[in-house]
Amino acid sequence: MDSEQSPKESALMTYAEYEKIHDEKPYLFQLESGGNRLFYFGENHSFDPDDQQWKAVKSFWQEFLKKTEGRNRIAFVEGGERPLSSSEKESIEKNGGMGLLTYLAHQEGIETYSPEPSERKERAELEKQFSREQIQYYYFAQMAYQWERKQDPKPDFDTYMRRALKSDERQSGWSDFDFSLERMRQVHIQLFGTPFDPGKKNFWNKIVNPAMRPTVLNGVARASSRYRDEHIVNEIVKYMKDGHSIFAEYGGTHVVMQEPLLRALLKA
Repeated sequence: MDSEQSPKESALMTYAEYEKIHDEKPYLFQLESGGNRLFYFGENHSFDPDDQQWKAVKSFWQEFLKKTEGRNRIAFVEGGERPLSSSEKESIEKNGGMGLLTYLAHQEGIETYSPEPSERKERAELEKQFSREQIQYYYFAQMAYQWERKQDPKPDFDTYMRRALKSDERQSGWSDFDFSLERMRQVHIQLFGTPFDPGKKNFWNKIVNPAMRPTVLNGVARASSRYRDEHIVNEIVKYMKDGHSIFAEYGGTHVVMQEPLLRALLKA
């Protein structure tokens, strides 16, 4: 164990450990602590309404409702609160699994919450290891990967990404950084030495995947995921100890890696 890791941090699965297992998505598990329950669904991020995993989400959700009847319930969604859409299909097309969970929770009058750390705090943590250009290009690449997974016809790339960059600028606290799309194209060339091509197949997935290792962006992804995972686990434990039963939905890798720490803390 790394001597600088706290016992709590070391209970999170490491990426070296993760790389040795064959995790299948969706990945789901249940825990009970003090009479409260956690139903955790690890999805394969998708905006396809015909994806078969949504049947699994809805089945798991119905089991959650049945087993937590009369309890104080809340739904945890990844990556920020999602607006309510008019149907399941529209919810998935616009916001993937997080949109679907928001829709299902609203149907039952259950509150939704996104247990994400402050982006400013996360950026400050990442700056201990990486440059601002590397960090911002990682956030940019995440949104580009989201754009890539959108159903056809996709929204215009430049419009979609400029909107995302404006949001990053507001949340970052970096008043002296250039968040323009033109600057991101320049940073791309600096990092990869290749022309900027947003349509290059599998490029965005490759560089934002924390379980891969080919670029510095994957290192940023690992550091970001670890920081987020610990924060999310703390929020889950806090809400359960406060008397909530939780249905949480996150990307499958997060769920696999958080499970050992959640089992350790909720057992304690």
